[in-house]
Amino acid sequence: MHYLIARINTIQPHGLGIQNLIYNTEKNMNLSKVAMQISLTLFCLILLPLSATALDVPKPLVETSWLESNLQNVVVLDVRKKAKQGAQRIPGAMLVPWKKLRAKKKENGVDLIKMLPEKNAFEKLMQSVGVNNDSVIVITSESTDESNTFFGTRLYWQLKYFGHDNVSLLNGGNAKWFKEKRVSSNKNTSHDKGTFKVSKVNKDILATTEDVEKAVNDKSTILIDARSEDMYLGLFYKKKYVYGTGHIPGAKSADGDIFLKHGKVKIFHAPEKIKTALMAKGIDPESKSIAYCNSGHLASGIWFIEHEILGNKNATLYDGSMHAWTKGSERSVISMKVE
Repeated sequence: MHYLIARINTIQPHGLGIQNLIYNTEKNMNLSKVAMQISLTLFCLILLPLSATALDVPKPLVETSWLESNLQNVVVLDVRKKAKQGAQRIPGAMLVPWKKLRAKKKENGVDLIKMLPEKNAFEKLMQSVGVNNDSVIVITSESTDESNTFFGTRLYWQLKYFGHDNVSLLNGGNAKWFKEKRVSSNKNTSHDKGTFKVSKVNKDILATTEDVEKAVNDKSTILIDARSEDMYLGLFYKKKYVYGTGHIPGAKSADGDIFLKHGKVKIFHAPEKIKTALMAKGIDPESKSIAYCNSGHLASGIWFIEHEILGNKNATLYDGSMHAWTKGSERSVISMKVE
């Protein structure tokens, strides 16, 4: 090119004009290359945040091996009754106090406890543990018994209710993680405050007292009592917040513990075994159902099993459960009878 310019300079009188033309051509070509490089860089920068949030958790359960491989890409929420900050945990896990998951509420003029919190309160709780709307969440709990295993299913249900779908439960929870001697930590995790906001409310997974009354009257929906059989029969009841013995009329008994494997590590049985066990209890796993317990805690495990593991999208959870059913009303309860 430079040789060509030198030759053209010897040509008169138009050599200078041609030289300028070639110079401008070279300049435009260089600018085009620069523009292309900038465009490629911007394109890559746009893709980076997309790839960071493109992970979808295997639903509804993840195994410890999967979590270990994806630990840097997820938010781990560890639900505990006693959420002491120095507690041993999965690295990076944020502790969620069990008591903060539920709230007092007035329903039909009746004061109730242990209920679904209001939207704003749930947003603040999730923000306090670093959750954003695009967070990929894995829930864990101690998972040494039915009760603390279903702490996790209750949070899972509440996240689903408030519109966050990219969430899964760690099968076997902390108990399995520690038993396998995977890396753990007792250090408090520093994090930015989350920006989680409720974008939608999924009322299809919630049953109200009115829904339960309708189910009792027209038999259109299976009622599932997730408590132990002594509570179902009325031999024992939670006197602090349940005001009658026995079960809601027509309910089937299905203690959530039977769907978890025996041992010090609570792992869910395989879907086919769960389905067969439900049918043995007289429960059609594909029918419309309402799960309840004393306060909507253990029943969240039955809802999780039916709705998430077995895929029954007609399964719901009665948030108020026996607490709401028996308080401030003369609603019927049945004792010493298996239905």
